[in-house]
Amino acid sequence: MTNWCILLRGCLGCANKTAVGIIGAISTATAPGKWRVVVADKPSLRIISSVLKMHAILEQNVVAIQQITRSRQPYPDMDAVYILVPCADSVARVIEDFKYGLKAADSRHCQYARAHLFFTGALSDALLAHLESSPAAPYIKTATELYIEYNPIESRVFLTTPSEQPFYALYSPHAPNLVAKDLDAAADRLLSVIVSLGVTPYIRYYRPPHPALDESPEKSAVSTSTATSVPHIAESMTARIQMKLNEYYTNEKSSLFNRQRRPENMAPSVLIVLDRSVDMFAPLLHDLTYQGAVHDLLDLEDGNRHTYVAGSSTGHPRQIVAELAEQKDSLWEKLRHWHIGDVSQYLADQYEKLVRDNVGIQAASKA
Repeated sequence: MTNWCILLRGCLGCANKTAVGIIGAISTATAPGKWRVVVADKPSLRIISSVLKMHAILEQNVVAIQQITRSRQPYPDMDAVYILVPCADSVARVIEDFKYGLKAADSRHCQYARAHLFFTGALSDALLAHLESSPAAPYIKTATELYIEYNPIESRVFLTTPSEQPFYALYSPHAPNLVAKDLDAAADRLLSVIVSLGVTPYIRYYRPPHPALDESPEKSAVSTSTATSVPHIAESMTARIQMKLNEYYTNEKSSLFNRQRRPENMAPSVLIVLDRSVDMFAPLLHDLTYQGAVHDLLDLEDGNRHTYVAGSSTGHPRQIVAELAEQKDSLWEKLRHWHIGDVSQYLADQYEKLVRDNVGIQAASKA
């Protein structure tokens, strides 16, 4: 549960757009039919695995999926498609892969033949300049910002919370240094959502009447008084989002790298930013849906996988892994937000219909 809520009216399909963006980046980076290598860092791999199966990537003429922080087999005759978070560490590792290219007569000393860079979010000007002046620059053929730096846990649900304890980071009087960091990271990820969905939002935010609101959002957000800091979370978040949107829309820089431009046909939307003080009770209420019951009663891995032991016709138990994902289970996609009582009745009705319509099941039950 995050400590603030963001609603984008009329925007659907985060997971699908992310998957399409990743596949498009991999498949179009090099000439059709050429084999390539995909290199990703750990955060990017989490984003990729949340929307795609590895076989979907390998089908794009990919010979290997490598993690950039690990020791990797070189492929000096193949291009590498990098999918990375826009941070200093990932940029440094890209440069490391090609640092020997200019010093050696044979470019096979490089890890790969060429690099096609795709960043999950906006790359800072400082990191962009570092890449352009590095030994890797001659080998970098494309660099694009994909804006997929968020976790699409469902087709219509996404998370942008940067820390594991957002309530503490934003509301605790003992953690004033975490406020700006968490809000900046969340704003960066929300920018990815907005750009990925292709919208130009009007921004509205919650600002209740309060004497302390005469102070600046930045000052109140780091205040040691929670009574005055809580109403300012949404306003401070909105200021950051607007600033990042303005930077994105006005970015007309031209360089060796290809930055995304603002599409001309972006659909109008409304971005509503609320902080948790709008509704203090919802986090304390139990969600009586099928999805809520599953999370209460089952031990889930990564929030969507359940492993259990089932019997078989041979008498030997088998271990089964059930993945609760809308791409794999249409019944889960249909029922997950229903009330648990409605789900029980629906499944009973469907079972009765199956028995009634299936002669084989009827014969087996009478035997």
